[in-house]
Amino acid sequence: MFGKASSSQPSIGLSGSGALSHVYIQYPPLRCSTPETRSLHYDDGNKLLISSTSDQIFSWKTVPFSPLVSPTSDSIGEGPILCIRFSLDAKLIAVQRSSTEVQIWNRETKETYNYGCKPESESILGFFWTDCSLCDIVIVKNSGLDLMTYNSVSKSLDLVETRKVNICWYVYTHESRLVLLASGMQCRTFTGFQLSSAGVIRLPKFEMSMARPETNSKPVLAAEDIHIVTVYGRIYCLQVDRVAMLLHSYRFYRDAVVQQGSLPIYSTKIAISVVDNVLLVHQVDAKVVILYDIFADSRAPISAPLPLLLRGLPRTYSSSSQSASRDSESLEANNSIDNEASIYGDYWTFLVPDLICDVSNKLLWKIQLDLEAISASSSEVPSVLEFLQRRKLVASKAKQLCLGIARTVILESRPVSMVAKAIDVLVTSYSYSIKTGSYYKVTKAERTSSSDEPNTDSLRSGTHVSTIRSDGKFIRHQSTGGVDSESLNRMSTFLGSDSYSEENVSFEALNTDFTNRQLGGGKVNLAVAGSSSAEVQSLSFHHQLSGPSDNISEQQDSQLTSPAISPDEMYRFVFAPVEEEMLGDPSYLVSIIVEFLRSANAGKIKVPPNLYVLTIQLLARNERYAELGLFIINKILEPSKEVALQLLESGRQNRETRKLGLDMLRQLSLHHDYVVLLVQDGYYNEALRYARKHKVTTVRPSLFLVAALSSNNSQHLAAVLRNSSIAA
Repeated sequence: MFGKASSSQPSIGLSGSGALSHVYIQYPPLRCSTPETRSLHYDDGNKLLISSTSDQIFSWKTVPFSPLVSPTSDSIGEGPILCIRFSLDAKLIAVQRSSTEVQIWNRETKETYNYGCKPESESILGFFWTDCSLCDIVIVKNSGLDLMTYNSVSKSLDLVETRKVNICWYVYTHESRLVLLASGMQCRTFTGFQLSSAGVIRLPKFEMSMARPETNSKPVLAAEDIHIVTVYGRIYCLQVDRVAMLLHSYRFYRDAVVQQGSLPIYSTKIAISVVDNVLLVHQVDAKVVILYDIFADSRAPISAPLPLLLRGLPRTYSSSSQSASRDSESLEANNSIDNEASIYGDYWTFLVPDLICDVSNKLLWKIQLDLEAISASSSEVPSVLEFLQRRKLVASKAKQLCLGIARTVILESRPVSMVAKAIDVLVTSYSYSIKTGSYYKVTKAERTSSSDEPNTDSLRSGTHVSTIRSDGKFIRHQSTGGVDSESLNRMSTFLGSDSYSEENVSFEALNTDFTNRQLGGGKVNLAVAGSSSAEVQSLSFHHQLSGPSDNISEQQDSQLTSPAISPDEMYRFVFAPVEEEMLGDPSYLVSIIVEFLRSANAGKIKVPPNLYVLTIQLLARNERYAELGLFIINKILEPSKEVALQLLESGRQNRETRKLGLDMLRQLSLHHDYVVLLVQDGYYNEALRYARKHKVTTVRPSLFLVAALSSNNSQHLAAVLRNSSIAA
């Protein structure tokens, strides 16, 4: 797909636990260990890695990714295989035998059908199956596209429509349902079609930018220089300009293609991956990878360029490699691991979005993000939280990191304004996840299902169908070549921030009119959650990311699709643990809680009573009863039974505070509790009158008599007896 990468020797230093990296591949890989393998192919429509022999093919499912998955086999007859794909219903297998012939195999009946073109005037560049409402399969020829349906009765392909276009080469991804057709002397003029269940959409023709070299020659754009990716539901085309050393970005709309800026590159060999909506630009020559978060309005990378890390190598390899004498079996085993441990090897092929195929060793790796390392590489806490809240692939890990960060910035007594911005990020993310329902979605189905059905509002990224011969030569099939806000504002010292909201995300992609939206003057939206230099200092929260309070049950883990943190979780995993650890004046923590209440109120999010109770405890502990009274009067602390009882408890040392608790019980119509507390305070007659007035039948009369007797006051007893007889 991208040609041969630069040669590299096994680098065990990258595999150590102390290696510095933000992206890694996990050992062991998926091994395509079939005898007599002639070539490897990747079917992105069905997410299958296919190994071909002389008369058989073996296929492995790559979603969900598992190194232990077993292959299925099919017999397809002898002959060359230039391209191979399963139909989307997995009933048929299409094999391109030559530049003029495509063979269709029925897996059940073993029947075949041959499709051919005129060899003197046309050649087949490739094909792909589609779920388009008009056709089942698209044959790409140098003269255009043939949209065809498979006739199960006649066992043949019926032509539906032909789109005439002169084509030099093409690039297609199934998940985006987008095919780009290159034409012209420099192959820089493109025509695009999207084939989905809604039909066929033709994009306007456009040209890609290419810098001229000093020799004044005209460079020709190659298929390996074009990458179709989908990030946050938006389809982009990334074009490598080796003369200008830039990576140009184009975004697709229904009626326009807009260049959105460029990113610098530092290698003549570039590979692209997308992991959890994070764009990875592999600088193959330099053997480093740069991460970009396209969500924010910035072209700064997430962090400094760092190498790709190989994790999980067997310990026996590390120990025996250091031994002076090794037996033949150990030597052979370690030589095998040496080859597998080669980073950016000669025959590495990157499959968008997040796979790497090692052709020479017949291995498949899955690329993963190290969120912990990324979060520790920047001191911009709000930006780090924004980045983590956008991660969905490992939502539970992102959630734990956010909880750890929130605790640490409070324990370190960071400026209230900064902590307030961090809180706004978390509250806004939770508010959006509740509105969209993503907070409660189950992820099990998402992890096991293939990406056959496109989103109705978005066009997702895919990967090219690829052919890789056993000699290491890679062949592209696509080419021939409720609270009082005013009161909260008075109590708060918050400084406003541009908090993250996914509501700003535009998921319209190709099915949205370009004329109806702002394009930002062509400015690229390639961004990051907080940039950092090569020498970055880790926050101390890096060492406090895990703990007892972060533990989330396995059942909850399996249901997490969003790292959003609820107010209840903020109380249990942030405020309550911090309150236990903080020493001295609790004023700072009270200020932080007020900021949280302000943010929750702005997002119309219900706050758990426990947090109000904690606030009362902190204020009472510092004998700040006047402020506590203002919090209650201005309804900064929402009335509830728990709040009222805590006011009564804290009011043992302050009569006004206790009165606030009694008044709150009465306002909440908690008549039983109110009567009982009046009796406890010695107001027997008032309690009896209140009980009669509000018809409180749940309080036993004996309660009043026992309380009066225990007071050893005859007047109280007489009053109770008198009022009791009147009530009777």
